[in-house]
Amino acid sequence: MSRYNPQQLISNATIGDTVDLKQICRSLNLTLKITPELSDLCRIAVDKEQKVVIQLNASIDKRTKFTFVAIAAAEYLINSARINDTGVTYDIFFLRDIHANRATNLIMLATRLAIPEHIIEKIVDASEVQFVKQPENEKFDIDDYIRQSDYLPDFIRSVIKQSSSSFLVNTVNAR
Repeated sequence: MSRYNPQQLISNATIGDTVDLKQICRSLNLTLKITPELSDLCRIAVDKEQKVVIQLNASIDKRTKFTFVAIAAAEYLINSARINDTGVTYDIFFLRDIHANRATNLIMLATRLAIPEHIIEKIVDASEVQFVKQPENEKFDIDDYIRQSDYLPDFIRSVIKQSSSSFLVNTVNAR
């Protein structure tokens, strides 16, 4: 059960077209640590000092690291008891299935911790079939957004519209 309000965390960390994930981690008291000896790609657990630590494998690239931080922070908001108990580990197989799991609570919340809602709406609209031709100046260039992003392309393309994710955020708030 989370004692944090995800909507407030996201709102406080959103500046224009970005969400400051580092600010969210600070608000949640999550420590980030590059761990060369970590055999998996990422692990979130409580350390000996009782701090919640997101450990990242030193060999993964920046986009993968940012993606895992968003996922681990979402995991903490949804399953803090599990993190306090056994911790959660992510491997390459988890990444391969990220798009297939886009409708899970974890990925829906993680994408919102990384991407502002108004950008998510544009991404979803740009990826849907348009029956009405949009003026050229109103089209959202998803490929350009992905090129400039700190997150993996499959993670960004896994976003789901607000109406589908509102239930999740409200559920996490009610805990």
